[in-house]
Amino acid sequence: MNETYTFDEIYQIELQEGLPETKTVLTQVEFVLASVRARGGHLIKFIHDERLGKSVARLRGEIRRQLRACKKEGRVVVVIPGEKFSMADSMTRYLIDKCPQVELDPDMDRQNANITVVYC
Repeated sequence: MNETYTFDEIYQIELQEGLPETKTVLTQVEFVLASVRARGGHLIKFIHDERLGKSVARLRGEIRRQLRACKKEGRVVVVIPGEKFSMADSMTRYLIDKCPQVELDPDMDRQNANITVVYC
């Protein structure tokens, strides 16, 4: 059996406080993806600051749109919105098969819309 398991650190990236411009945040997302991959990492958990209210919902949507585009381009393998980060979700189970430590994440099964989990 040729299963590949990685026990990478889960990089947790928090959006900056305040009201960052969308372009700034999207640039930060690209930088994070590149720097984590350059370090040999695979797992990233983006944390969207819930204190920003409606603006974070807009930013979260833009970030997830960009991450889906990265997935289409092949730069990202899995994008899991926090609302679906659950043992009941097939993509989460796929991710756990690749990186078993994900199952221990405190946001597992919490339907936390303030996170997005990425495997690249």
